[in-house]
Amino acid sequence: MIALFGGSFNPIHNGHLKAAKLVIKQCKCKQLWFIPCYRHAFKHAQLEAFEHRANMVKLAAKRDKRFKISLIEKELAERSKKVNTTIETVLALKRRYPNQKFFWVIGSNLIREVPRWYRFEELIKEIRFVVVPIRGIYDDAYWLKENNALVLKGSVERLSSTEIRKMIKHGIAPKKLLPKEVWHYIDENILYVNEFTKKVFSVTRGISKGKVSTYMDIAAAIGKPKAYRAVGNALNKNCFESVPCHRVVKSDGSLGGFSRGIKAKISLLKKEGIPIKNGKIMNFPKFRLSYKELISLKKKSKALGFSNQ
Repeated sequence: MIALFGGSFNPIHNGHLKAAKLVIKQCKCKQLWFIPCYRHAFKHAQLEAFEHRANMVKLAAKRDKRFKISLIEKELAERSKKVNTTIETVLALKRRYPNQKFFWVIGSNLIREVPRWYRFEELIKEIRFVVVPIRGIYDDAYWLKENNALVLKGSVERLSSTEIRKMIKHGIAPKKLLPKEVWHYIDENILYVNEFTKKVFSVTRGISKGKVSTYMDIAAAIGKPKAYRAVGNALNKNCFESVPCHRVVKSDGSLGGFSRGIKAKISLLKKEGIPIKNGKIMNFPKFRLSYKELISLKKKSKALGFSNQ
């Protein structure tokens, strides 16, 4: 018996892993395969690149030797040049592994959606559904009893990839909701922010310890010299540990803002050897990286293969 757990995994989170463990325990299956969708047939929210979502699933799956990842939906979608559907995935796997028995895992939050899936009547004849109860979502549906669906005992907490993405966008690190390996990957690749913010964060990450730069320099370095206020707004919502936004100051050497407060900014800069007096950096030109230097650092990073640094 192999459980198939499909989803966008945008990103995969602790709720997904707890659901997977519940399935393994109660269904006594030898493996559970996570199947990230290549494109989503229903959801209109923009998916992060498949490569990133698959990489995060691979990292999370390493936590249990019974967890695997299948890239079959990418393979099928690229071959057909259209959105892949669950029935097509199930039929392809059954053809590929004719002696294997599969079942399909869904959360109780999808009960009302499932009957709208493409060729649903055929799908429920091809594979048995296993429903993981999500705490607070106990919807019933006609097909549960009529089509031999198995509802697991117990429940898992309600977590949402949508809410996790919103947290990141608003500068709140969702570390407690994600496997640490997944959060590190999101941080490393600056995921779930818009392109402008990603450019700002990428350039800011090039400011080394003992140096500072300015909002105007960063704006110029990303090709938006008049967008220095927008740069400040983006940095104020930074939750990535790899982005040292405390090293960005005003053009006159005064410190500017900081989401954790000015005292915290002063403390961090002083620990890194930046002298400060009366709210300004002393001998400011000595410590400042100009926009030309930032551009140069960015080019060197790309040449070394670190495209986001």
